[in-house]
Parts: sequence; structure tokens; C-alpha cells
Amino acid sequence: MGNKTLNETHSMKSFHFPNGLQVWNTLESGGDTQFLYREVFERHCYEKHGIAVSHGDVIFDVGANVGMFALSLMERFHDLRIYCFEPVPSTYACLERNLTESPLRSAHQAAALNLALGATDAQITIEFFPGAPSNSTLYSLEKHRDFAKVLDGVRFADMWRTRRFRALPLLPLFPFRKLLLGPAFKRLLSAGVSIPCQMRMLSRIIEERAVERIDLLKIDVEGAEMDVLAGIEEHHWPLIRQLSMEVEPANKRHVPALRDRLKSLGFAQVSVESMFGGPSDIEKPVACTIYAVRDASRPPAE
Repeated sequence: MGNKTLNETHSMKSFHFPNGLQVWNTLESGGDTQFLYREVFERHCYEKHGIAVSHGDVIFDVGANVGMFALSLMERFHDLRIYCFEPVPSTYACLERNLTESPLRSAHQAAALNLALGATDAQITIEFFPGAPSNSTLYSLEKHRDFAKVLDGVRFADMWRTRRFRALPLLPLFPFRKLLLGPAFKRLLSAGVSIPCQMRMLSRIIEERAVERIDLLKIDVEGAEMDVLAGIEEHHWPLIRQLSMEVEPANKRHVPALRDRLKSLGFAQVSVESMFGGPSDIEKPVACTIYAVRDASRPPAE
């Protein structure tokens, strides 16, 4: 891991997007911030397969990063109550600033919590990547092992599906993707720095905040997703109406059992999609997303 100090990770830069959005993130995170914007604002990656948000909903954004998902929802709905969880101090500082400076803040109740959610209440260590904050993880060994394998799992059809107009010019370079991108991936990972942070169980947050329902539980925590679910006590599951959760390659083996578990908990519709869109192959080293809806009949907000 790198030798950066904690203080060095607090430098911010403002990034601007075509819709007028301004987002603060770490100095080196330009590519990562652009990626998040495309995934959340253009592809609506957490809102597929029946996942629908309505005015006045309660949202738990676990792994909120700099708040891109919350900002997207705040732009399209009103009177939301959003709890954003982000354990990395520098990323949390950006999240808090993005929420505070949003011109839409007054139309919602948005709370930023400097916490990770997991299977227990504990002090833990997270590895933070300044050039790719969205990949920061509690599971460093798995991240270092699997990150570059995405280049093995991706197909040109995946690129075409997600970024059609940019994919075609890259077609001649696609066979050389590992040679061209592999060193960049290694540089990102080599810059990682270990940072202590606090972890809480989701059920403790529900109790302490007197949360009566969660209309959407969004989880994107880079390998710790099964731990977040383990922190939900049985009697709190009925409060959760929808789940949108990214599953890292190391945890994809749990997907079949998790689908069955969610159905047994009363989720009427459970779908799985590759991070590039389309069906997910459990054997491929590419993340997927699970979408679960308890009440598929509820109409979305107008």
C-alpha cells in the first residue's frame, strides 16, 4: 500500500457535468467521478427491474461515496428522507459538502453518516484508493486479486451495450485491453492507503433513528455487501420494501442462495443483472446487481 497520510486524502476538486451538476471528489478521481455520473445519472444503474422511487420515500444509501445517487434522486423527487453511509473520512467530507451545497437540499431530509454498515458494531480498517474512491474496500485481498480480472470478463458486447457510441472506435484496441489498461489498474491499487473507520449494524441504525420503513435499500460496498445484510435482524426485514445491491465477483457464488432467501422474505420479484447490463454469469469475474421488489404493484411517482 502507499505511504499517503490521512490528511493527504482530504483534498477536494470540483467536477462539472452537462446537466449543470457540480460534484466534489478527491483530486485524482476524475475518471472515477465521470464513471459514477454515467452509471447513476445516465444508466440509472440502481433503478432497474421494477425498482421505483416515489416522492416522500425513505432511502438508505449504503456505500454512498460522494453522494451521486442521492443527488440524482433529489433532482427528480421531493420530500425524500435519505440516509447516506460513507466510512472513508475524505470521501465522507465530499459527500457532506455535496449534500450541503445542493440547491435541492431544502426539499429533502438528507443525513450523511460517517459509518460503514456490517455484521457487527466494531472498529475496522478500510483501504482507500485516491484515484478510484468508489473502489475503496474492507476486503483488500479480494480487491487486489479480482480488480484486474474484470478485463478478462468483459466482452466487446458489454461495452457496446453500456457505451455504444464510444465502443465502436475502441474496437481495434479491444484485444489489447489488458496490455493497455493493466498498468493503470496496478497504479490505482498500489496507491491504496489503510484508514480506520467505524462499522455499525443496519438494525442498530433503524432502532436509534426510529426508522419505520425503508422504501429502497441501496448497497454498493465493494465486497462487504453480505456483511451489510448480516447486520439486518430478522424482525427488521419487513420494513424493507426494495433492495438494489451490487455483488462483487468474490460473492457471486452466494447469489443463488440469496435469491431464494429474498423470495422467502416476501420479495415478489428478484432479478440479477451484470454490471454491463444483460444476464449475469456467476463464473465470470464481473460484478452484478441484485434487484428485489417486495410490492411490484406500487406505481412509480409521476
